[in-house]
Amino acid sequence: MKIKILGSGQDDGIPQIGCYCKTCNSARKQKKSRRLGPSIALISKKEKLCYLFDVSPDLKYQIDMLKGEGVRVKRKGQLPISGIFLTHAHFGHCSGIWCLGRESVDERNLPVFCTPKMGSFLNTNYPFNMLIKRKNIVIKKLIVGREIKMKNFNLSVFEVPHRNEIADTIGYEIQTKKRVLYIPDVDCWTEEIIDRIKEVEIAIIDGTFYSKSELSRYNDVPHPPIQDTMRRLRGAKTQIYFTHINHTNSVNTNREKRRYVENRGFHIAYDGMSISV
Repeated sequence: MKIKILGSGQDDGIPQIGCYCKTCNSARKQKKSRRLGPSIALISKKEKLCYLFDVSPDLKYQIDMLKGEGVRVKRKGQLPISGIFLTHAHFGHCSGIWCLGRESVDERNLPVFCTPKMGSFLNTNYPFNMLIKRKNIVIKKLIVGREIKMKNFNLSVFEVPHRNEIADTIGYEIQTKKRVLYIPDVDCWTEEIIDRIKEVEIAIIDGTFYSKSELSRYNDVPHPPIQDTMRRLRGAKTQIYFTHINHTNSVNTNREKRRYVENRGFHIAYDGMSISV
């Protein structure tokens, strides 16, 4: 099995709408500099199955990235995915669900796994509730601390500190031949989560900012800076991949900063990256 990074950017990706900074201008000129909204795919070529973790506004481009992966389509015209796992309700992580309605691909009974609070949000807000009513999607509730057994992997969820204005936020531990953590969006690292990261083989985690100084309104949208995360995880044997990269993050255009991260054994995720699990 493998994980494919479908989107390594912060919610709005890179380039960001209405921004003409060096990073965003570069992304407009060079496709390799772009980052789509946050999402990963867990792919089993043996079973020909694919599950998405978070669905960004860039879903239609990310589905194209699954071509050649050998995953099957349930019926003609449908997407080559068997289910969706959501972390939380912020638009960059769930708004791709809108593309599953009859105005677009018109999916049928696609399982969407989420917490009861997230499920309640989807059930009571348009257009999500219309997709549920029309049976484009079916909500499957996840319980924190309870293991889920899927056909070819196991999975458990845990609470993550984040701005929960709408619902709650969770991280995932995916258990295949390896143990993988997916925590794309977090306000701060608790000791419990740091311990979790150190206990697994692979962790795909929040790398929104490189430093606290790059955004004037950092306190309104806090994320643990990469430079602080590296300090806290120094010496960890875990393969760590930073994702959810904001357009202000210097690893986008500053080669020295990027080398500094990589020389310390950490990785910067990019769209299309594959990780064997």
